Amino acid sequence: MSRAFFWFISLCVFFTFSLSLVIASGYSFGIALLFLASLFFTGFVLVKKLFTSSITTISATSTAAGHINNNQDKWLFYTFLVYGLGLLGFVYIDGFNVRAFDGPSRFILALPALFMLLHCRFKLSWLFYGVAIGAVLTFVLAYYERFYLGKARANGGIVAIMFGNIAMMLGVISFVAALWAYAAKRYFVATFMIIAVICGIGASFLSGSRGGWVALPLIAAFLLWHSRDLLGKKLTLSIAVLSLVALVAIALAPKLGVGMRIAQANNNIERYMQGDSYSSVGLRFDMWKGAWYLFKYAPILGAGEYGAMALKKEQAEQGLIHPAAAKFSHAHSEYFDALGLRGLVGFLLLMAVYLIPLRLFLQKMREYPDDWNIKAYAMAGALVPMSFMDFGLTQAMFSHNSGIMMYVFPIIYFWAAVRWAQKDKLRSDN
Repeated sequence: MSRAFFWFISLCVFFTFSLSLVIASGYSFGIALLFLASLFFTGFVLVKKLFTSSITTISATSTAAGHINNNQDKWLFYTFLVYGLGLLGFVYIDGFNVRAFDGPSRFILALPALFMLLHCRFKLSWLFYGVAIGAVLTFVLAYYERFYLGKARANGGIVAIMFGNIAMMLGVISFVAALWAYAAKRYFVATFMIIAVICGIGASFLSGSRGGWVALPLIAAFLLWHSRDLLGKKLTLSIAVLSLVALVAIALAPKLGVGMRIAQANNNIERYMQGDSYSSVGLRFDMWKGAWYLFKYAPILGAGEYGAMALKKEQAEQGLIHPAAAKFSHAHSEYFDALGLRGLVGFLLLMAVYLIPLRLFLQKMREYPDDWNIKAYAMAGALVPMSFMDFGLTQAMFSHNSGIMMYVFPIIYFWAAVRWAQKDKLRSDN
């Protein structure tokens, strides 16, 4: 691979994160260039290996300590392939609407990029720099929208929920970037990464997207637990206490509107319990209820996106759900959406596309508990499915192009980074 191609791939990876939310479809800029490059690359390489069993040239190099197992690459490859093909199958069952092909095809079209990144080295550290710069720029945009344009919720020109959730993911991954820099004793870089943490989480708060806040304590516990040996007990405890104080202060700050959003949610729940479902939370509850009725109607393969429209209208006419809830194309929950529209089969496919990548990254964290040149990329990769599993409780992330792109490609990037970091370690050990 030429040096120019090395820098080209690195820039694509960097721009995916750094521009993800600050310009219209910013995440797609780097991804589109990377995808085009991967098509040219696979034209030269993949055809020659079409009938071989391996999908990567990062070979299973044996060492005295062990070897790299490329079966893990295959697990990730086939997970995305099966999920994409499975969803395309549901599109066919649901009436073969061409518009519905867009989402499932993204999982399949990402595979040439995975293949290329496992073959072609790129600047691994640019992953973390891209995430951190993306978090900072996102906060600047969110601040501008809230306090200069006077918007009630920052949204970056997309759905506010998507904006806030992705900003939150950038923020928590930036904490891993800070750990990576701290382990390397690059304290200035670590300081910048901590600023990025505050910016990413702050942008989420300015968006008013409550779904991303739910798992923040759990993700924080995960991060601190797995970095306790690096940070030491005193620093770990100090970070935990400062984080708790900061969250309380943010919730009490009236200008940020976080406390108001929490109070609104409580009020919506009280109204729902009294029979009034016409509110943000109330309609979401009715959408979940409607999806559950769809699941009971067609438990194996679901009612389908287009088949569900008439059924939801009937539910509203029967008074089972609010008429406004029947107008939404998805259930504002990835889990209920899968159950209602694609049944048990679709739900199992969804859990596979969450849990298999998560398991692969967690396995790498266990294999390299003290090597932060590898562990950091594995931990960052694990945060992607962890975050989306949380976001999916209250939002159908895969119903949006931004959700699919910012799930599939970060996983691909961090997995390739883990594999190259492993290869570097094997080379240095030898």
